[in-house]
Amino acid sequence: MSSTQSHIRSSSHTASRTPSVQRWRLWVLGACVGLPLLVFGATGALWLYEHHWLKWVGLAFLCGEALLLWLVRRWSRTDAALLPQPSAVLPPTFAPRDEAAWELVQEYLERIDRGDVLFEGVEQFLSLGREILERIAAYYNPDNREPLLAIPVPLLFRALEETAHDLAQATAALPLAHRITIGDAMRGYRLHQKIMPAYRVYRLLYPLFNWHNALFQRLVTDRLFDLTRQTFNQWLLKWYVDRVGYHAIELYSGKLLLTRQFNVTPPLLSKTAEKLTPLQSSTAEPLRILILGQLKAGKSSLVNALFGTAPAATDVLPMTARVTSYVLDRPELGGTVIISDMGGYEDPNVPRERVEAALTEAQRADLLFLVLSAINVAREPDRRLLSQLRSHFATQPALRPPPVVVVLTHIDVLRPRREWTPPYNIVSPDSAKAHAIHGALHAVSTELCLPPELIVPVCLLPERLYNVEEALVPLLVQVLPDAKRTLLLRSLKTLRQQEAWELLGRQARTAGQFLWQLSGEVLRKALERVLTQGTYERVPGPSTPFLWRRKGRR
Repeated sequence: MSSTQSHIRSSSHTASRTPSVQRWRLWVLGACVGLPLLVFGATGALWLYEHHWLKWVGLAFLCGEALLLWLVRRWSRTDAALLPQPSAVLPPTFAPRDEAAWELVQEYLERIDRGDVLFEGVEQFLSLGREILERIAAYYNPDNREPLLAIPVPLLFRALEETAHDLAQATAALPLAHRITIGDAMRGYRLHQKIMPAYRVYRLLYPLFNWHNALFQRLVTDRLFDLTRQTFNQWLLKWYVDRVGYHAIELYSGKLLLTRQFNVTPPLLSKTAEKLTPLQSSTAEPLRILILGQLKAGKSSLVNALFGTAPAATDVLPMTARVTSYVLDRPELGGTVIISDMGGYEDPNVPRERVEAALTEAQRADLLFLVLSAINVAREPDRRLLSQLRSHFATQPALRPPPVVVVLTHIDVLRPRREWTPPYNIVSPDSAKAHAIHGALHAVSTELCLPPELIVPVCLLPERLYNVEEALVPLLVQVLPDAKRTLLLRSLKTLRQQEAWELLGRQARTAGQFLWQLSGEVLRKALERVLTQGTYERVPGPSTPFLWRRKGRR
């Protein structure tokens, strides 16, 4: 037993020593390989220097390294930049009214690319930022005499916090940025200012002693250095303009939140969380899809087709009487999706109420399914609904209208009725049924002023299910980015309203606590003054019935 334990201990000690021995051997092997190469490179560089070829070989080496880097980036198909680059794409949290302000920022970036705006110093740097702020502030506050000051103080500090975070992210990638202090940078700058006069004298006298190296330095090295400096200054200007413009738009458009962080994944809203069961819980606000259509258009059949079967009772959410909502989990659509099925809106008895209810629900949705029957030519209710929806969002530039996807149902009963041999080529029809589907699709596109690419002909009968998974779901994935932008702006509006009420409640509590503490402090000091100054007695006064006087005082 003891021999076994000693064997185990010796084995464990050997195993614990093995990594250090292996690491030592690796260092020896590395020295054996690296030292000869280092010596060979040093002697070669010395020989090149003695024959005045070192700089030319160095230039060729740099050109080769640049070519190698370019080829690697090109062949690996990676577009990642070494430094953070501004994007010309409109940020997803920006609304239609922000597009003009974003174009203003892009105009400055184009001027920098053309060389119309150059980095000339800190004063020009700050002046450029102020100019951008003033133009964006004037765009959002055209009737204000001082638009630059038309912001609450807490939001200003919040914008400064976001800008400081961007600066920290940008500088953290610089070499040794986490080690260099502000004092080191200031000492380096002062040292640079001291040696610059001596360096200028050196540059003037150097051609007298080594004219060919001076010529190489003037024609090659200096130009490469100037090109590098111009490139870095141009990047710095573009990054500065992009960040200043972005945060200015967030600040003056009212998108900046004080108490919450808001990014491309909006948090779960409280109203949505109340309706979700524990099994349906989510950390992000789900996408909302609203199904609209006339009676008997196939809305319920579309829900069954998306679920693959009739929705279970656990998938139904408690909603209003006119809307039935379901929770659908589809990974290709980003996870949890809430699908709301609304009743027909063409009731002749109450057409106005139905259309207004449909408009109200459409404003809460991120994507609209407009279900139309291919055999129903009465399109006036559909035209009226789309027209009012477009007019509403035209007056709400801070919101983004949800994308509309038309689902054209009942294509199986188009003439010839007995023919049903899918799939059908709708782009280049090659049968009578395909021609009928093609004609119905373009009729809907013309009457409703919608692009044909957003109209999907389907058959929703369980035994004839066609074009749902083949065309409708891929189209949803295609319009998903636009729907998510609508979701972001909808969530942002709700979060701003919630934050406003929360701030009012917090401010009211703070004010009440301050007044309570102030009154208590005043009362305490008054009592202390009375007790320290002694007791008082009431005596008759010359003009009043009595007055107060300290005891023992004549």
